[in-house]
Amino acid sequence: MLNKIKKFTILGLLVTGSVFAIAGCGADHQATTQSQQAIANWSETFDGTTTNFSVKTPPTHAVSMSQATTEMMLQLGLADKMAGTAFKEEEIYPPLQAEYDKVKILAEKWPSYEVFMSAKPDFATGWPDSFSKRAIPADKMIAQKVNIWVPESMLSTKADLETNFQDMIMLGKIFGVENKANEWVQSQRNTLTQIQTQLKDLPRKRVFIYDSEDGQPFTAFEGYTTNILRLIGADNVMSGLGVDKTWAKGSWETVIAQNPDYIIIADYGNSIRNDDDFQEKIAKLKSNPQLQDITAIKENHFIRVKLSEITPGVRTVEALKRLAEEIHGITIQ
Repeated sequence: MLNKIKKFTILGLLVTGSVFAIAGCGADHQATTQSQQAIANWSETFDGTTTNFSVKTPPTHAVSMSQATTEMMLQLGLADKMAGTAFKEEEIYPPLQAEYDKVKILAEKWPSYEVFMSAKPDFATGWPDSFSKRAIPADKMIAQKVNIWVPESMLSTKADLETNFQDMIMLGKIFGVENKANEWVQSQRNTLTQIQTQLKDLPRKRVFIYDSEDGQPFTAFEGYTTNILRLIGADNVMSGLGVDKTWAKGSWETVIAQNPDYIIIADYGNSIRNDDDFQEKIAKLKSNPQLQDITAIKENHFIRVKLSEITPGVRTVEALKRLAEEIHGITIQ
């Protein structure tokens, strides 16, 4: 009888052990499956061909091919995940300078394919032009299994501040810092709310964005720049005229007919302390006999911006505060 009891006890232990072993295998399989799931999926279209991208772990050798995306990455604390940066167009956003100094500069403009590949990149980001024949064609990167991500706010004529915020959240997701991205977005929303609260009873102003000219002005029509200015009661006079482009050549005749209250001038000076480009553009506008009856010209209403302040990136809300103060003549607390 004792032998029978021992036999059943041993058999029971064997069965129980087998069950736990099977359960353990199942847990291991589940963990393996979960570890193989992508943390981010997206698609990009280059030259009419759409490619699906996916990352299962955060990239560790990222290359940013534009200053805007470089600053987006640095804002999320990703300097240690960057193998290089390129195409610095102006001074780095001052709060990010120390982080920028940690990243290798591959080129003043776009790097060659050989220099790009020498960084052993697993991820690349930038403006759409960064992945064209003007720089490095996307297909050459894709052939080397480099994931490419272009912020939606840099692509769509419908892009607005919300698009930019979602881009930052997506970037956070790709690099496993989504919480940090969400915290940044919330802080920007809070600041914008404070700005708009002080503007709610003020009349809207009409603005014209002046980039440059070659006989006729190069200006913003639709998209990000137009949409962010609306948030502070500034309406782009070139919007809604049937030009479905972000930036393009316009006509002085249209500007005259629309009669803006303010002219926002994109300043391409190398330093924020040097306003020569801004002053030269003002002089050119004032010397144009066609424009003498425009309200902005008569009242000397010119506002200086860096292009990075009115295009997608991390500077928008801070810039909107300053622009709102200048356009509406108030101090925002």
